[in-house]
Amino acid sequence: MSDPNSTVFPTEGPTEPPLTYQNVLIGCLLCIGGNLLISVSLNVQKYTHMKNEERISQENESFHYTKDPLWWIGIILMVFGEIGNFSAYGYAPASLVAPLGTTTVIANMFIAVVFLKEKLRPQDLFGCALSIVGAFLLVNFSPKHEKVLTGPEINEALKQIAFLVYIIIEFLALIVLLVLLYKFQIDSVLVFLLICAMLASFTVISAKGVSGLIHITFMGYSQFDQPVLYVMVVILVVTAILQVKYLNSAMKLFEATVVVPTYFAFFTISAILSGIVFYREFWGMNGLDIFMFMFGCTLCFIGVFFITSGKGPPPSPSNEPKPKLAAILPDWLLSTYSRSTVQPRSQERNPILKDQSPSEESPAKEEMPTDGYGAVHP
Repeated sequence: MSDPNSTVFPTEGPTEPPLTYQNVLIGCLLCIGGNLLISVSLNVQKYTHMKNEERISQENESFHYTKDPLWWIGIILMVFGEIGNFSAYGYAPASLVAPLGTTTVIANMFIAVVFLKEKLRPQDLFGCALSIVGAFLLVNFSPKHEKVLTGPEINEALKQIAFLVYIIIEFLALIVLLVLLYKFQIDSVLVFLLICAMLASFTVISAKGVSGLIHITFMGYSQFDQPVLYVMVVILVVTAILQVKYLNSAMKLFEATVVVPTYFAFFTISAILSGIVFYREFWGMNGLDIFMFMFGCTLCFIGVFFITSGKGPPPSPSNEPKPKLAAILPDWLLSTYSRSTVQPRSQERNPILKDQSPSEESPAKEEMPTDGYGAVHP
């Protein structure tokens, strides 16, 4: 009997041998290179947001970040990084490619220190070491067999009961998060990045499906006549664009050292679940391999926690009630950003306006109120 976990192609085509170490290595290198580019991209985008805030506070002039050429350079770098990640799915399992995003966390930590002037602490280095060890375990105990699905097989996989239940849960969770964001205006890093994670689940499934279909096509068995290929391409593009939107919203309001690692953790969990439910990537693995693989993921998450702990926004005033979940979840995960504080915060950045008393102003301004930027209103 043939191995049910070996690579499968159309009946009239050749059968490819199980996943080789060379394929895993190529997939890992593509993933790591892509994640490094993504890390640079996110920090470039964060830098444009910082410049924009500084321009608003100093010049009282609004300038949308999409008009900044530097922001578009960041987007281009992200595109190339995602292409690397997309290519990696054709060589390695999704449950391996996604956790290797820990390289984004490590690179982001050092890039943020050098270019964004964020502080590097001893616990950051400890978290970095844990993430590296976790990545090593992931590579060594990842699934060694992969099933590349053809168009008809993907159609059958879409009808699995487990997958249908999984998708329904994802849709319900996404609706709840969107209601919290737009109706209740809860601008929390948790809300933004959980939305990204929900979208990432569809992105990973589509990316791996499209990559596999293209791989089969290059072997001489065209899959371009399969409608599911084009449906997955549309889903891939739409969900990727939406991820960029919500990720940019989070980067604009919170520190890069909080957003990037948290996004990595949520994305990894979402990708692993997608690989298990849709592609059955853990089928055929023994208990030790699964345990060590999950232990590697756990080490990566613990490393992320050490890197991000204590790096949320400044604590809220004592007269404001704390969320009930604060006793369970870390402070940085519950960080929120009130839209009504945008102008007062710019005043706090300017010590001249903050310390200036009415008696020190000119007589023409003594009895006239000013806004957060010092502009006079009659």
